[in-house]
Amino acid sequence: MLLRSEYKVKGGKLIKVALEVEGDVIKSAKIYGDFFLYPEDAIEHIEQALKGVRLTSDFEPIIAEAVKKSGAELLGFSVEDLAAAVRLASQSSLR
Repeated sequence: MLLRSEYKVKGGKLIKVALEVEGDVIKSAKIYGDFFLYPEDAIEHIEQALKGVRLTSDFEPIIAEAVKKSGAELLGFSVEDLAAAVRLASQSSLR
């Protein structure tokens, strides 16, 4: 099943998330939108960190650890914003 969300960050940035799930487990994640982070490939580290995670998980510490490990600098959005966007997508399965 494919779950999607769009999350507008305070300040105007838009984070879009697409989660491919099987049961209640994320099989793959794609995060995109009109935000910036450096280095650019850090988003791939965050997406990889979400693989195998349950939809009911607390995404914030998982994303925070991936950001820390990748050395990413988030510009115009936060770990909390990313977690909110992923949470929104994960909850779309309940609608």
